[in-house]
Amino acid sequence: MAPSPEPRPSTGASESPDDNSGGSGSTRRFYWECQRRGLVCDSKRPVCSRLCPGYENVKPLTWVAPNQVTTRTWRGGRKPKTDKIDIAKKGSKGSGKKKAIQKIPEEEDRRVQLIHVFPGQELRTETCDIADASVYWNEQVYPYFYENQLTKSPWVVPISHIHAMKPYRRHGLVTMAIEHRMSRLSPARNDAYAIEVRARAYQHRLTAIQALNKEIENESTRCSDATLAGVIVILFSDLMGSATEPNWHAFCQKSPHLKSLVLFCKVIENLANTTSPAHDQVSPVANFKIRNVVRDVFSIGYYPQLPCPVDLLIDIIHINRLRFQATCSQPGGPLTSIRMEAERLLDKILDYSPEVWSGSTEPLADGHLLMAKTYRSAVALFGVSSLQSVKVIPFSKDWMTVKETHRDRLFSFLKASLASPALKICTTWPMIVAGFEAKSGNLSMRSFVLGRMKEDSQRMGIYLPVAAKEVLERFYASVGNTWDDCFDSPHALFT
Repeated sequence: MAPSPEPRPSTGASESPDDNSGGSGSTRRFYWECQRRGLVCDSKRPVCSRLCPGYENVKPLTWVAPNQVTTRTWRGGRKPKTDKIDIAKKGSKGSGKKKAIQKIPEEEDRRVQLIHVFPGQELRTETCDIADASVYWNEQVYPYFYENQLTKSPWVVPISHIHAMKPYRRHGLVTMAIEHRMSRLSPARNDAYAIEVRARAYQHRLTAIQALNKEIENESTRCSDATLAGVIVILFSDLMGSATEPNWHAFCQKSPHLKSLVLFCKVIENLANTTSPAHDQVSPVANFKIRNVVRDVFSIGYYPQLPCPVDLLIDIIHINRLRFQATCSQPGGPLTSIRMEAERLLDKILDYSPEVWSGSTEPLADGHLLMAKTYRSAVALFGVSSLQSVKVIPFSKDWMTVKETHRDRLFSFLKASLASPALKICTTWPMIVAGFEAKSGNLSMRSFVLGRMKEDSQRMGIYLPVAAKEVLERFYASVGNTWDDCFDSPHALFT
């Protein structure tokens, strides 16, 4: 215990003409604690008998009980702790507050997610979005797809006169532009930084649908080319943003009278049937009956990113029909006729020669032969695996050998396609087939497919590859091994 400080002139003790013993002439001082409490001080020296211990202005040191707090440092009023980021930064400097700071990050993350990454949104109008979308299409989207074509398609054109378009087409294109940009920045649908921008896409989509409904209600414009073009724009914008990926066939089921007028959508429909359960396809039998019409529509080159030989595309339609018919037969009933037809079809696919096809068509750009080989192996694997799923093709050693051979070839072709940006964006459907076969392969195969799908989503600006990735990841984590175990609900994973 330290000694009391030296006595100093008192400013808090009163003086009296009486001395400390009651004598005359000397200054009498009152003990400061007596004065504070309003008591009569006896002014005895060296200490007052009432309230020890002394007359100094500073309270002397005294013994206190262990852990007893006698004074606290005064602190001014604090401001509310609203800035969680600053608190986290300051807390990292002090070691004594680590336990309290450990609870901050989770709450901090929730607060940070509310930060506006596009300041000034409230000052934007629809005209700003329309102008930005037009510039974005012509400077970002169009050049990329135009330069990365195996064969130049007359359908890949820049946007012009967007101000003169019908409102449903104009707002539909704005929706597609925003979804494309968001997919390039971050394919994740739960990305907090894209929420407010994607909200603008939903607003333009709503405006487009409302305007399109007015055109459909009008008998004079209901079946016009412009209205049908608006329907197509809405369909593709929804597929790009995966709004209809889980229930894509709602469009076809609710608008059967439009099917004959939008035949090129049949290509998407048939590929979507491949990634749907065998019993839950859209018009698999009717699609097989109009396969020659689909052949003609596909041949006009509307799908430059689907360099699949048309004969193999027709084989895909044929496989879908067989899958559906197998589910319609009586449980435990004979599948002999379907099995014989399926085996003949698979033999035809396995005998298909990409080299002969390449030599019998017009001069093709480099890469077409590689794509023909890629799609031949993918169609063969799809046929065997999907027909085994409905018990049309047996799980025999011969068919398993066929699958292993074409699985290895398919992965070899897909890796070779990495050498060209144009080929990378042409392997969406074969990549899905490879992803299914990767479960019976090895970890490197699965990693290759999942990594490519994430890259493809950002490269092409569409969400569907990420949707396919999520389907495959669920399949890898499940105990199922068949095609319908993987695609147990309808999915449209190509556009």
